[in-house]
Amino acid sequence: MNLILKNEIKNDIKKADKLLFKIVKPKSKLIKDVYKQVMMDGKRLRPLITYYTALSLGCEDEKSAMEIGGIIELIHTASLLHDDILDNASMRRGRPSSNYVFGNNAAVLCGDYLYSLGFNMVLMFDKRIAKVISQAAYLLAEGETQEIENAFNIELTQEEYFDIIYKKTAVLIQASSVSGALLANDLFEDKFSKFGEYLGLAFQIKDDCLDYESNNEALGKDAGCDLKEGKITLPLLIAMEKDKNIYNDVKNYFNNSRDDMLLDTIKDKVRRLGLEDAQRKAEFFSKQSKQAIADIHDSKYKDYLMAICDYAISRER
Repeated sequence: MNLILKNEIKNDIKKADKLLFKIVKPKSKLIKDVYKQVMMDGKRLRPLITYYTALSLGCEDEKSAMEIGGIIELIHTASLLHDDILDNASMRRGRPSSNYVFGNNAAVLCGDYLYSLGFNMVLMFDKRIAKVISQAAYLLAEGETQEIENAFNIELTQEEYFDIIYKKTAVLIQASSVSGALLANDLFEDKFSKFGEYLGLAFQIKDDCLDYESNNEALGKDAGCDLKEGKITLPLLIAMEKDKNIYNDVKNYFNNSRDDMLLDTIKDKVRRLGLEDAQRKAEFFSKQSKQAIADIHDSKYKDYLMAICDYAISRER
């Protein structure tokens, strides 16, 4: 990403941040504190996608585009608060997680507040946009539940894995791009639906790769936790297909030992046998995302969307 493009996107992230702190105005100081903690250093991917999608299609209502993206970001942020509790995470974006600082009860209630606020705000917009966002929210919850159901399931298939990551990650990114298209020109809904779906899949696969290839400091959260938490992700699935001994190692780790040395052995094998192919899959979906909107009118906003596709697979955290 060139420097000019990067700086322009950073300026739009600041716009999104300004909006997100403007629309969340609880009377509760505790909710304010929890919200401030969880919002630090976020990528603001979803409001940017809604905003850039709408403007790439000629929308002149910049305020509504950013507000709709902000609503989706509230739902995403609520899910992060709840995720960190489920995962017993102590770090988020390089800082102590909200549940670690303020406790699980406060984090749950702040998440509930953000969900409720988002669904209240979306009523101000076209009911088609409200339907897309509300559908994405319940699919998100279903995906998170499926992930819990499949914890420590070494028989998980790639098809099941992709269904989970579509629901838990891609669906909100898809809702972001579709909402932007509906606000601007619904003739492009299908193109931007594919754009958001493929981008979301690329983003989550890269996340799953980073868990194996990064450390805590680089990742900004607890690294290497997926396997400890029983999450079977694409790098591991690919590695187990290539070397059946890894399957047995993982089975032993889950069922018996929870031995750190065995965990390190498994992670080393995954790095050697699974990471490269998983990264290629992320790159494939990033390219598919770009192709989905390749024929829309050229503009700087289209360039920004293309840059986000590149960022999704090249980032280090």
